[in-house]
Amino acid sequence: MRRFLLSLVCACAAAFAVASEIVVVAHEPGYYTSLAKHVQRWLKEQDVAADLATPQTMAAAMKDASLTFLVGFNNPTSAELKTIRANRAMGGRFVVFYSESPALAEMMGVKPLGYKTAAYPGQWSRMDFAGNFLEGCPASIRQTSTCLQKAAAIPGKGRVMATWSDRSGKSTGEPAWIASSAGYWMTHVLLADGDEDLKAQLLGAFVGSVAPKLWSARRFAAKRQAEHASVSAFAKKQVPRPNEIHAVWDHTGCGLYPGDWSRTMRLLKARGVTDLFVNVAGAGFAHYPSAVLPRSKIWEQEGDQLKACLAAAKGTGVRVHAWILCFNATRSSPETLALFQKRGWRLKDRDGKLTEYLDPSNAAVQKHLLAAIDEIQDRYAVNGIHLDFVRWYERSVRPATAAETITRFVASARRHVRRPALFTTAVLGKYPQCVETVGQAWPGWIDAGLVDYAVPMDYTEDFAKFESFLRQHAQTASRARRTIVGIGVTANESRLSPVQVIRQNLLVRRYGLAGVALFDLDTTLEKRILPYLKMGLW
Repeated sequence: MRRFLLSLVCACAAAFAVASEIVVVAHEPGYYTSLAKHVQRWLKEQDVAADLATPQTMAAAMKDASLTFLVGFNNPTSAELKTIRANRAMGGRFVVFYSESPALAEMMGVKPLGYKTAAYPGQWSRMDFAGNFLEGCPASIRQTSTCLQKAAAIPGKGRVMATWSDRSGKSTGEPAWIASSAGYWMTHVLLADGDEDLKAQLLGAFVGSVAPKLWSARRFAAKRQAEHASVSAFAKKQVPRPNEIHAVWDHTGCGLYPGDWSRTMRLLKARGVTDLFVNVAGAGFAHYPSAVLPRSKIWEQEGDQLKACLAAAKGTGVRVHAWILCFNATRSSPETLALFQKRGWRLKDRDGKLTEYLDPSNAAVQKHLLAAIDEIQDRYAVNGIHLDFVRWYERSVRPATAAETITRFVASARRHVRRPALFTTAVLGKYPQCVETVGQAWPGWIDAGLVDYAVPMDYTEDFAKFESFLRQHAQTASRARRTIVGIGVTANESRLSPVQVIRQNLLVRRYGLAGVALFDLDTTLEKRILPYLKMGLW
């Protein structure tokens, strides 16, 4: 027993040491913290434990760190620089994302060249890494960045490790990553927009270059091979179910390969996708030449996305639903938001602060959205209209009739959606709580025949919680038949493995629901999830 306790203590001590050897520091709460959590999650996928720190805790967290990821240190303070330099003096190294700090850059062997936005769509769409530069490093990683903190390697101190290529595959020659004896410098940030396995692998390679005992390319390859064999064996045991809906949300509205809708549609057909919810419109934008909604930059730069999507879908059997954001204007231009404010359309939160959400009780807002539904159907042969954010903003002051207001709008929209087009709505899965929080009494919409399908966003990694959602959705057979379950593959609330996606899909079948909708169409879904689903389940 004594020997066992001693071993346990040693194991715990070793685990603590490993955890403190790698640190991720987010410079501020909000956006940079969310990015830092992605870094921490990707490291965890490589079996590398990392502590998450703030500027207030970084000195203590970095005391014995071998590698520190600095997220959002655009202009670190003198105190923060002191902490960073102290760690560097002890042999620590760094991965720096998106900084313009001359002092930090000099330490990293980098010369900042200033902020720059993309001159054309897809200018920075892939990072191509120099061969054999870093053991275990991917050859390339797809990511569309729209802005950079440009930088150059200081001769004799830094070397360009990776450059950006555009959507066509042509190299721009602009550095994406610069390496030096102090670590690694990225001219942007790693976004959770796809190729997440490769991004995790890259971070693992960084760790391996500093602490080989924590990560090695050989161990990574062996683990990946074993995981693939195991998941494939499980996936091949599954069998498809006739007439099951397999939908995918495309949040960008541009497809998986912007500028090439045909390629996206070929992939969806080959992987067994039956329906695509493509986000081409909202109260404050349209990715097509709308006379009702403000036209987006995507339309100006990329052309009519709905027209291109529908043309590519012909002959594939994939049904295209125009996805419209209703009482949400977060994707609007500043000019459009100012116009909505002038019209009195925007909601205020409980503290009286103006938000980017719109007032569902405003008749002019409702008329604006209904006109958009009419326009789409007048000009495009869509298979369906898919409404999202058909609800109140959760932090807004709502009237006692909040739920009735939303239901009346859905009833009006039902009258504007022309058969045979399908009418679907994305809804919050937490019923009946969503009635109180956002005024969304959506099971009643099914009972009254107002929607063809409700699509609850049941985004969770908790299997028991997911089943509790399904149990609620399937209280009656008629509701079950009209419910497509939203699965959060790469949502903010959940990041699911192929096995988790398959198990959630199987549970949807057990409860007799119509099918599933996967969020979101990106390279992670393309490479990590859909191939396994097609092995048997779909």
